[in-house]
This record gives sequence, structure tokens and C-alpha cells, in this order.
Amino acid sequence: MSGIYVHIPFCRRKCFYCDFYSVGERSAVWSRFVEAICREAKHRILSSRILDHDSPLTLYIGGGTPSLIPPSEFKRLAANLLEIIGTPVEFTIEVNPDDVTPEKVSTWFDSGVNRVSMGVQSFVDSELKAVGRRHTANQAMDAYDLLRTAFSNISLDLIFGLPGQAMASLDYSLSEIIKLNPDHISVYSLMYEERTALTRMRDSGQIPETSDIDSEAMFMLVNHRLREKGFDRYEISNYAKPGFQSIHNSAYWKGFPYVGLGPAAHSYDGLCCRRANVPDIKKYLAFYLDDGYGISGRSDMKTISLKSEEQVKEEICIIESLSVCELREEMIMTRLRMAEGLSINEYTQRFGIDSAGSLLALADKWISSGHLSLSSDNMLSLSEKGIMISDQIIASLF
Repeated sequence: MSGIYVHIPFCRRKCFYCDFYSVGERSAVWSRFVEAICREAKHRILSSRILDHDSPLTLYIGGGTPSLIPPSEFKRLAANLLEIIGTPVEFTIEVNPDDVTPEKVSTWFDSGVNRVSMGVQSFVDSELKAVGRRHTANQAMDAYDLLRTAFSNISLDLIFGLPGQAMASLDYSLSEIIKLNPDHISVYSLMYEERTALTRMRDSGQIPETSDIDSEAMFMLVNHRLREKGFDRYEISNYAKPGFQSIHNSAYWKGFPYVGLGPAAHSYDGLCCRRANVPDIKKYLAFYLDDGYGISGRSDMKTISLKSEEQVKEEICIIESLSVCELREEMIMTRLRMAEGLSINEYTQRFGIDSAGSLLALADKWISSGHLSLSSDNMLSLSEKGIMISDQIIASLF
């Protein structure tokens, strides 16, 4: 399994908690941006090893706010990408509720999208306003109904620990999302990231941060309500009906290769090499569009020319090679996020019997305390109790 991720960095308004790279929608010249993405895709996907095997591909268009893309430009973007990679097994677009219109729903469906992920976050308007969301609960419900006319695979996002949120209001949001009956639900604990508006508001005393005790109680409520309604928790923050787990995101957690396109997008070769495009829309557009700077030729041409790899590294991205130690730690961290856990057999094959022995020695106290479990087929996984202190447990295994 391999994935293609496309980062759309434009937002009408940035949510207070968001630390993803984005710029204002008013700076978007969509024809230029789509052309740049198409040129990068043609060079980087065709020159990567991601198409060298028969493994199925996924395509994920995220952001930012991909649902802002005008229909005509979305059609062009999708057509160019699908011409390169063929038909992906899963083609997801992230959307905001207030962008969902009949024309856009038809465009997404006709362009090959077969999965939609919509950021709802809460069904309480005061909580949405507190974190800068630009839609209302009613808009989210109307958007969902419209999406359901075309799509049979819809994921909705919720956040718990929002400013002013109580157990009762979280329970209400859970009841509303259960009524809608999506196929997949992602539920995240609110994070106070550096340099975000939300963190500044907390630090200045404008809003209170939810306590660890209340956050734990909220997580337990989420877990109980969704599981009793048939949603399986397959990753710490993700729940799905049978057969509706996110294929694209699961590939990240399992360490499969992926190519990230667009400013600030990340890539991984599946071995040890990571690449991060610069979080700079002007530099990105200049590199891929301006004559004599980065690429020459049009995206619909069969060949394009690119500067040398050293010039690419200097001008448009950062490339790093992970050490064996970093690869071990990353495998532990990502696999233990998944309900199925970490295969000790695979870990041994990759890093040797001594490394596996050291890992199990470190895990022993957590297994004895019931925070980790080791199955008969050598799968190490977090228990329900372990999930609550997962960061502490994972860090202790490094």
C-alpha cells in the first residue's frame, strides 16, 4: 500500500487550534496553484518508487481547506493526478461543512472521490465559535445530508476538551453524530500547539484548559458511546464500522511509503528517507512555475526538466535520513497507536533479536501492570488503561 497526499494550504479563516501550514484564501490564484501541483506530481510521482509495484494506491487531498477549490480547478487537479497514478483504491477529500454545495458534491463524485472527511468538531454552536470554526451545527447536519446523496463512505471529526465543554455537551455531540450514522468517526483531544491563537488565549487567561482528569473522563465517554453503537476503535483517535477503516491513514501508521505534494507536505520512502516541502506558498509556486527557476514545460507534457537534486534540496524541501534508532522509535510509536499493536516478529526481523529483547524487557513492567498486553501471536498492544497514558508508555520504550 502506498499513498499520495496533496496539501491545499488555503483557508477562509484559520481555526484557533490549528498549527498546520495555511494562508488566506484571498491569496489563492487557483489556476496557478493547481498547475504547480500537477507539475510537482508529474516529476515526483513518476520519479519515485511508489509506482514500481502492484500495491494499490490511495489519494488524499487535505489541508488547509480543500473544499474551497473551485469545481473547474478540482476537476483539472483530479484528472491530472489520476492520469499519473490510475484509479486509487481510496480517494479522500477533506471538507468544511459551509463549503458543501450540490455543485461541489457532484464535482467531487464525478472526479473520482469515493470518501469524504468532514470537520464537524462539535454540535454545540458556542463551542464551535470558541475555537474559530466558521460553520454552525445546523450547517454541518445539512452538509452531511447533501454528501449522503452521493457518497457511501463519510468520516466525521469531533474534538473533546473544547473551551467551555462539559460532559453533558460532549454527550450531546456524540448523540448527534450517532444519529447521522457516518461510516467513520475521528475523535481528537484538543491540543494546545505552540504559536496558535488558542494557546495564546489560554496563556493570557481568556480560556481555561480542560484538566487531565476531565479529559480522561471524556475519552472514556467517547469510547463507550461509539463502541456500543458498533464503531470499532482501530487507532487511538479513530473509530469505524467494519470495513470502513481509513486505508490511507492506516498506511501512515504501518510505515508504508507516501508522496506529499504541495507546500509543507511531507513524504516518506518506506525505508529511511523523509522529505518536507518548504511551508512557503510563494517559494513553492516560484519553483514549479517560474521559467528558469525550477521546472520547465507544462504539466500536460510527457516530460519536464528539473534542477539538480542538490538545488532541489536547497530551494524547495528538506530531506533527512532517519537513523536506525529513529526508525525503531517511530515504529514503536506508530504501531502502538493502532489497536492491533506492534508485531514483535516484524520488529525482530527489522532490527534484530537483541533490539526486540530490549524492547520486551522495557515493556515487561507495563505488561505486568495491565497497561500493555502481549498476545500469543506476539502482538504488543495498549490496553484500555494503557491508552490513557500512552505517551508515557511509548516514551519509556525508546
